[in-house]
Amino acid sequence: MDADAPHSPDRATLPDWASQSEPVEGVLIDIAFIVEASFYYGPSSNISPEQWQNMREPLYQPAIPGAAQGFVLSADCVGHEEELCRHYRDLLTKAAHHGKDLADSPNFWNRPVVLAPGRFLLSFPWHDRFSEGRAFIESLTAGTPGEVFSDYEQGWFFDLRLHDGMLYLRDDDPDEGKTFHNLRFAYAPVRAQVETVLARVEHLIARLAREFGRDYWTGGD
Repeated sequence: MDADAPHSPDRATLPDWASQSEPVEGVLIDIAFIVEASFYYGPSSNISPEQWQNMREPLYQPAIPGAAQGFVLSADCVGHEEELCRHYRDLLTKAAHHGKDLADSPNFWNRPVVLAPGRFLLSFPWHDRFSEGRAFIESLTAGTPGEVFSDYEQGWFFDLRLHDGMLYLRDDDPDEGKTFHNLRFAYAPVRAQVETVLARVEHLIARLAREFGRDYWTGGD
C-alpha cells in the first residue's frame, strides 16, 4: 500500500509519521515471560552496587528457547511447562529461605511482544502483568479504522493505527526525540492470532497458578 496515495479513505486517521513506516512481513504477537538468571535477596532500598551484584543466588534456567536472553515466549513453553515451573519453584524456594515476599516481584513479569521471523521487533517496557498484555492483544480484535492502541509512560510512547487493512506502529522516546520503531504490516494475519495467543497464555498461567497456589502473573489475584 502507498501510504501517501491521495483520496485514500480514512486518511485523517494516519499521522504524518506513517508515511515513513517500514514494511514488515510475517509479524507475530505473543506474551514473553521474564526469566531472571539470579535472585537478588538483599535489601530493597539504599542498595550499594556491591550489594546488587553480590547478594544473589543463581536460578534454574528452563530448557526453553530464549531463556538465555532473559525471556521465553508462551509459544515456546507449549510442551515445556514443567521447565518453567522448575524455574519458578527454585525462585520461590530461595525467596522463602531468605524471608522475601515476592507478591510484586519483577521475577514474575510478563509483557506483550511483536516479532517477525528471525527478528525481535519490540516489547512493552512498562507492562509487567498479563492484565496489561491482554488489554493490548484484545485491542487487535476491533478492526475499526483509526487508533487501535496507545500508551504513554516515562520515556516511551506507543501508537498503533489501522488503515486500509494495514497496521501502523510507532514507539519512541518523546522526551529525547528518538524513534525506536516505525513499522507497517498486514492486519488480518495479526488479528487471526489473537484467540490462540490469549488461550495459550491463559492456559499456561492457570497451570502455574495451580502449581504454586497463587496467580503471580496476571495482576489480579
